[in-house]
Amino acid sequence: MGPPTPPAGYRGAGGDATLAAVQEAVEPPEKPAAVDEVQACPHLERGEEHLRREEWSAAEQAFREAVALHPASAVAWSKLGVALARQRRYLEAEEVLLRAVQLDPRYAPAHNNLGNVYREQGRREDALRSYRQAIAADPDYWVAHQNLGALYKEMGRLGDAVAEFRTATRLSLRGPRGQRRGCLAPSLLGVLAVLGATLAGASWLGRRGR
Repeated sequence: MGPPTPPAGYRGAGGDATLAAVQEAVEPPEKPAAVDEVQACPHLERGEEHLRREEWSAAEQAFREAVALHPASAVAWSKLGVALARQRRYLEAEEVLLRAVQLDPRYAPAHNNLGNVYREQGRREDALRSYRQAIAADPDYWVAHQNLGALYKEMGRLGDAVAEFRTATRLSLRGPRGQRRGCLAPSLLGVLAVLGATLAGASWLGRRGR
C-alpha cells in the first residue's frame, strides 16, 4: 500500500504551494471594518429617523439591517436595543445592549441605554451600575448624568439627584445645541422636578454615534 495522498494543492515542503496558501484560497480575507460601516450607515440614519417619528417597529427593522451589515458596531447594536425597549421588549433589549457594551465598553450611550432598560423593569441597582459605567466611560456625557439624577430621585436620594442634574446642566450647556437655543437644559428641569415639578422620562440615545 502506497503513502497517503496529500491534500489537494499541497505539495509538501519542496512544492510551490503551501497549506497556508490553500487555506487562504478557501477562506478569503475579511472585508475591512470601514466597508461594513459605510454600508450600514444608511440603515442607521433611516432607523434614527424612524425613532424620531416613534415608528418603533420600522426602526427595529432598519437597525437589524445595520447590524447584519456591520455586526461589530456597538452603535448599531445600541440603537437596536433602544428600538426594542420602546416596544417594551425589555429582555430582548437587554441582550442586545449587553452585546453592545461587550463590543465597545467605552461607548457610553450603550451603558446609558442599558441602564434605562433596567430602570424600566424596576431593577434600580442594575440601572445605577450601568449609569455609573456610562459616566466612567465618558464623564462629559450629560445624558447619563441626567438619567442618574432621575434614578436618584426615584430612590429618595434628593441631594445626589440635584448634584447630578446640576452636572448634566453644566455639561449640556457646553454643546452648540444648548447655546443656540438659549433655554433651560433638560437636566435643569430635573433640578426643578426635585423641588416639586414633574420629571420627564429617561433620555435614550444621547449623542450620535460615530
